[in-house]
Amino acid sequence: MGRRTVGSALVAAFSMTTLVVAACGSEPPVSEPAGATGALGALEPIPATALPGAPADPVELDAAAISVDAVDIAGLATLLDDAGFVGGTQRQFSRARSGRRLILARVLSFETPRGAARYLEWLTGHADDVIGDATPNAVVQVPNDGVVFVHEPDPCCHNETRSFLAMWHDGSTVVTIEIAGEGARESDVPDLLSQLDEAV
Repeated sequence: MGRRTVGSALVAAFSMTTLVVAACGSEPPVSEPAGATGALGALEPIPATALPGAPADPVELDAAAISVDAVDIAGLATLLDDAGFVGGTQRQFSRARSGRRLILARVLSFETPRGAARYLEWLTGHADDVIGDATPNAVVQVPNDGVVFVHEPDPCCHNETRSFLAMWHDGSTVVTIEIAGEGARESDVPDLLSQLDEAV
């Protein structure tokens, strides 16, 4: 566990099995929606019009759902608790035409800006846990001086595609977005980040 997987969500969205954005033989990285349990902070769902593509239903996230991002699940769960994680929400957006693409947007709330910054520091140092081998992209501008990572496909794996993971925080809120699929193009990333930032 630890690397997130789109699994059946990709099959349902695209009716295909070739959208693989992690290394050959490993699980694809974009999260399958995970349900939340327990009381969460009240967060407005990400609007269905926030990003292009067919929107899935919004999903509430608790610490258990976030912790599976990590190879060290227990370690991330402890960090979230120490950082004052309150709750989160996510929504997927899928596109089948003009290059298949799946976007996963998340908004996570913390008790303090310091807690949000602490989680963002963890995510910055563990992007590999989320999308596989990841390299910072210094070209794409991210809101609020955030960062974007890119996973490049292995040339030996014909089914693998590029994926992006961008993240930033605004006060006590962290925003992340994963973009995967053959239609995941660097030229589109800045507009997608701006659209999400304006919507949330």
